[in-house]
Amino acid sequence: MVEKLKTHITATCVVGILVINLLLVLFGVPKIALGNADFLLGLFLTVLASIFVVGSGHLFTGWRFIPKKKKTDLESENDPKHPKAKDVASIKNQPIKVNKYARFCIATGGLLIALGIILTII
Repeated sequence: MVEKLKTHITATCVVGILVINLLLVLFGVPKIALGNADFLLGLFLTVLASIFVVGSGHLFTGWRFIPKKKKTDLESENDPKHPKAKDVASIKNQPIKVNKYARFCIATGGLLIALGIILTII
């Protein structure tokens, strides 16, 4: 049973969010406040998903910070060499990767945004 929940964590979270929202509405929490909270949490998850996508996109490939101090020949011999432009370009031009964390954040954030709009309209 636990293994099935681990494989369907997005569906479990969606059902949990719906149950929590239903309970909060039944206990008398204003729908506008609940809708606003859902919308803001959905926006946060959407931004978090974009961070996951950009993080796996090799955005900073080829950047290095090398201090500008005088070194002896022996020290400069052991310095890391700059990568070639073709190597950096081949890494940066790879297709966009959307990992499982980004998919989870997009699905849950989209649901929360839609739920927030619906609760605000009602």
